[in-house]
Amino acid sequence: MSGIVAVHCGAGTHSSSHYVQYNKLSKKACRKGIEVLQSGGTALEAVKVVIAVLENDPLTNCGYGSNLTNEGTVETDASIMDGKTLLYGGCGALKNVKNPIELAYDICVKQVEPLPFGLIPPSFLVGRGALQFARSSGLKIVSQKALVSAKALKQYRKYQKLLDSRNNELLDTVGAVCVDNSGHVAAGCSSGGILLKRPGRVGQAAVYASGAWADSFSPETENSVAVCTSGCGEHLMRTQLAKEIAEDVKSSACPTIGLSQSITDKFLNSRFLKNVSTKLCGALVLHIDNKTGDSAVLWAHTTESMSIGFMKCGDENPKALISELPTGVSVGTKVNVSGIYNYRKKSE
Repeated sequence: MSGIVAVHCGAGTHSSSHYVQYNKLSKKACRKGIEVLQSGGTALEAVKVVIAVLENDPLTNCGYGSNLTNEGTVETDASIMDGKTLLYGGCGALKNVKNPIELAYDICVKQVEPLPFGLIPPSFLVGRGALQFARSSGLKIVSQKALVSAKALKQYRKYQKLLDSRNNELLDTVGAVCVDNSGHVAAGCSSGGILLKRPGRVGQAAVYASGAWADSFSPETENSVAVCTSGCGEHLMRTQLAKEIAEDVKSSACPTIGLSQSITDKFLNSRFLKNVSTKLCGALVLHIDNKTGDSAVLWAHTTESMSIGFMKCGDENPKALISELPTGVSVGTKVNVSGIYNYRKKSE
């Protein structure tokens, strides 16, 4: 199996003046992930590194540069899932941790470490407890000021008097999916949440089955799949969209059709969103066929646009693009699906 990394920088509305910047960042993240895989790292390790790259760039809404709460502070969410073990780690409403995805990763991998007296290791931590866990793990702790970018501060000042407003461009949640050279997958996501959110609000990026899902538990007998989502967190949590997509795509004869039907049936037509008129989501999917070894990187969104990047071990350069809804299609009412297939050579 040849490793693959795919990333997204959010589903929302991306200004055309920033397309080059988004594509450049996606490619940078993909290259870092491929470096991990080529050095023998796991899919889980690659996802952590890839998302950390995105968290460190103020262009995205995660880590440094996250949207500010209505109190002018940064609170972040992140999660990661290992398809090999089916373990998940998540953190929410997190302050002062430079890279939330590193904390989610730490929570995930430490679940296999035994605790005294039969105590159960946590899989999801929020607020002060999450920060304490990060400190005990030796992760980089920074001041609130160090997480606030000039762009985020400018947006906060502009919208602080409009608490009920919603801007699609500010929904962006980043994510990554990966398959390593052993054929196992992982998925993760990270977000600063919606602009002017209430302190303590946790979005789908941290929540089990909503922001990320990965399953390569039985790669010899079942297809493997990894999914990460973006969009309106409340809607994604109500529908547990990451898990729903993964299960539908995994069992579908055609991953592309499976993805389209899943978002249509489980999101756009979901009974859990019956009172929602504009339904905003995006999904990045990696599918591995257990019989042929063929892989597919797919993306879908009901938002105006979605920023995508991907790279395979052995590729000279990563590819990046901004996917857009077709002209005339109303945002939040239809899904746009696309992707790329990699057919395994018999000699591999």
